[in-house]
Amino acid sequence: MLKHFTQSFLKAPEKFGILVALLGVLVLTPDTLVIRISALERWPLLGWRGLLMGIASLIIWRTLLAKNPSSEWRSLFSWQGILVIIAFSMNSVTFTLGIVETSASVVLTAVATMPVFAAALSFLILREKQGWLGWLAIFASMCGVTIVVMDGNNAFASPEGSVELGAMYGVLTAIGLAFTFTMARKYQQLSILPAAAVGAMISGFIGLWLSDMSAITEAPIWPVLTMGLIILPISFTCLNLAARYTSPAIVSLLMLLEMVLGPFWVWLGIGERPTPTMIIGAAIVFVTLTLHILRTQWRTQN
Repeated sequence: MLKHFTQSFLKAPEKFGILVALLGVLVLTPDTLVIRISALERWPLLGWRGLLMGIASLIIWRTLLAKNPSSEWRSLFSWQGILVIIAFSMNSVTFTLGIVETSASVVLTAVATMPVFAAALSFLILREKQGWLGWLAIFASMCGVTIVVMDGNNAFASPEGSVELGAMYGVLTAIGLAFTFTMARKYQQLSILPAAAVGAMISGFIGLWLSDMSAITEAPIWPVLTMGLIILPISFTCLNLAARYTSPAIVSLLMLLEMVLGPFWVWLGIGERPTPTMIIGAAIVFVTLTLHILRTQWRTQN
């Protein structure tokens, strides 16, 4: 039966890629809820998340996915590999700081703008023309994020930090992810999964270095292990693997589920919820990006 299942997907790699990407996104969606349940402060949270994710991702890559481990590992020491490691390390830091700072809806809506930053970076790095519709999508998405941020202080039961700072962290995360995927497209020899793992570990060491020892040792074990050994390594491994079989546009479209389901799990689990105005702003971002990705994907296929 397993053989038949594998052969079926080998005959339809696009469907396999979509299924793997969907699995990765669904595994990722409870991440914010688990962060809230852990109740960790920013630096020990960053430390445990980064370190455990990096270790688990390296193990998954080395045991299951590496085809030429020595060559793939050497690719990390190129200037492209170093830039990707720095970008992913930044992603880990900014996302963690953003989620601790303010409402999950604010941060995840800002992170969801990743496809439009990918479009802008593709124009700068890959010389891919976007056209006026692409730039209109960027403008409309940022208007939606602005609406969410402007009403972010009224979110119920959310952290009482700066909404603007949390949104900025989310946008920086989106830029870092967009840069990572753009570099992966341009430099096919670069092995992204171990680069992401090393970047995560660096962010973890930064977090642990800035933490009090008591905060590190008293961290709640089950939320920490769930985040670091299950949610993060499995989700990002699936998303990186999916990009080998299906279009990055499809992966980006499926990742929009995180913007919808992430706040929903937080709402369901601990009662943190956005205002109607924030929901409208998030809906503008969701619809804009969905139409933008579908338009560009349709154009690519024709």
